[in-house]
Amino acid sequence: MPRPRETRPPADSAQLAPPRPGGDGKADVALTYPPEAARTMAAIEKSGRRKGRLGAVVPDTTLDVMPATLKEEGWNLCALTFDDGPHRVVTRQILDVLNREKIPATYFPVASVAENQGEVIRDFIAAGHEIGNHSLTHADLRAMDPEAQRHEIAEANRILRGFGANPVLFRPPYGRYTPDLLAIAREESMSPVLWTVDTRDWQVRDPDRIVQHVKTEAGTGSVLLLHSTYPSTLNALPRVIAAMRAKGCEFVTLSEWIERMHQLATPAMAPTLVNAGVNAAVKAGGKAGDAALRAAN
Repeated sequence: MPRPRETRPPADSAQLAPPRPGGDGKADVALTYPPEAARTMAAIEKSGRRKGRLGAVVPDTTLDVMPATLKEEGWNLCALTFDDGPHRVVTRQILDVLNREKIPATYFPVASVAENQGEVIRDFIAAGHEIGNHSLTHADLRAMDPEAQRHEIAEANRILRGFGANPVLFRPPYGRYTPDLLAIAREESMSPVLWTVDTRDWQVRDPDRIVQHVKTEAGTGSVLLLHSTYPSTLNALPRVIAAMRAKGCEFVTLSEWIERMHQLATPAMAPTLVNAGVNAAVKAGGKAGDAALRAAN
């Protein structure tokens, strides 16, 4: 798969300030997702509808919780997650909205971009938000050999930890993965994660359509995929939060969402997320586990 082209964000209704003086400009671009990535994202969303909430988010889990169970339990934790960037202006303004609304969120920056923007990463952490691993370069990691895959994850962790983050979640670029990639992520003490609702903000770049999609598709226990680089996402965010609150959502970080979901799935075990071990099906390379993972892709 070709690397995504970098383009300036479209001129939608957000008013962008000029880049900070002395910036290299690399952070002021947004990824454009090619058609094959769009097909992958659509397949993930379709696959997620056939699963419970936990199975849709954690692709190598053997546990699951169905939406009907969540409703019976009155369980409606939701997580806002943001990928890509940081963009020097938009990402900072998204952080401001989250802080103003008192919403904890999980942010998956591209580490090679974040490397030059330690201040915004530190500010996310200081405000109580979670930082996850979205790889070093946002390449399609499936096309790489295992050594290169491990470097993408480990080097991203090194950069982010240098800013005070403790990433325990790994979201593969474009949601693309293989069983071997998930096993490597686990070996690097990362839990692989996806989402339940793709807001399609990377595709439509229209605040009204983003909000309407959330109102239509999000429900009990949703994990929303958004992006930190588009002005349209920034403009939609207050209404996205309001729509989720109207659905009764209590916002938590994605790590807390997964940990609490695990407790609901296995109340006697009450496992924790941090540094979770390799899932047996992935570690053993069993046919059933591999088949399930291929189906998710």
